[in-house]
Amino acid sequence: MNITPALKRLPLLLCGMVALFMHLTALADDIYNETGWLPTKGDKLVYDYCSILTTEQTNLLEQRLLDFNDSTSNQIVVIMTPGFGGNDIAAFAQEVGDAWGIGQKSLNNGVVIVIKPKDETDGQVYIATGYGLEGALPDIFCKSIINDIMIPHFREDDYYGAVDAALDVILPVCAGEYSYDQYCEDNELPLWGLVVGIGIFVLFIYICYKLDKGGGGSGYSGGGTYYGGNTRVSGWGGSYGGSSGGFGGFGGGSFGGGGAGGRW
Repeated sequence: MNITPALKRLPLLLCGMVALFMHLTALADDIYNETGWLPTKGDKLVYDYCSILTTEQTNLLEQRLLDFNDSTSNQIVVIMTPGFGGNDIAAFAQEVGDAWGIGQKSLNNGVVIVIKPKDETDGQVYIATGYGLEGALPDIFCKSIINDIMIPHFREDDYYGAVDAALDVILPVCAGEYSYDQYCEDNELPLWGLVVGIGIFVLFIYICYKLDKGGGGSGYSGGGTYYGGNTRVSGWGGSYGGSSGGFGGFGGGSFGGGGAGGRW
C-alpha cells in the first residue's frame, strides 16, 4: 500500500484544522463580546472560574453560605471571574442574580458578590443586592464593606480573607442581627479616645520640653498603645445553622440594581 500521497496531504489537513479552530475561537470571542458571558447556574454557591481559591477555602465558604441559606433562606453567591463578556461588573452581577433567581421569589433576599482578580488590569469587586435586601444593605453600606474590609485583603492577594471578612458583616446584616448604623458606631473613633490621644501627645511634648530645659535628669520611660476605630465584627464569624446534605437550588429572587463596587 502506497501511503506517500496521504502523508503529503497531512500538512494541508493540519493547516485546515488549525484554521477551522482559529475561526471557531474568533467566532466564540465575537459572541462573548457582543452578548456577554453568563455562567451556567450550578448546584452550589461559590464559583471560582479563576482557580484563585484552594479546594479547602472553596469548601469552607460553600459550607458557610449553605448553612446560612438553610437557617435564614437568604442566598449569597460568590463568583470569581476573569471578565464580564463585554458588560461592566455591575451589569454582570445584576444579570447573574436575575437569570439565576438568587434568593427567594417572595422575599428577593439574594446577594451576588463578583470578583475579578487583579492581573494586567485593575482588580474589581461588586456586591449586588436583591430587592428585599436593599434596605438592610444600602449602596453606601456595600461600598463601605468593599473599601474598608475587602480591598485591604485584595491588595495582599488574600482573596479568601476578603470574602470571609466581608461575610462577617454581610451575614448578620442579612439575618437582621446587625445594621449599618451599628457598623458606623463600631468603626467611629470614640470621643474619649480622641481626648486621651491628645492628652498623651501633650504630656509627651511637655516631658520632652522639661528634659531639654533641665539638661538631663532621670528621663521618662514608659509606653503604651492606643487602639481606636476600625472594629471588625468578628463575633459574627460563626456559621448559621447546622450542616446540610447539599444546596437545594435557587428560589427565583429578583434584583433591581442595588449595590456598589470598587477597584484596586
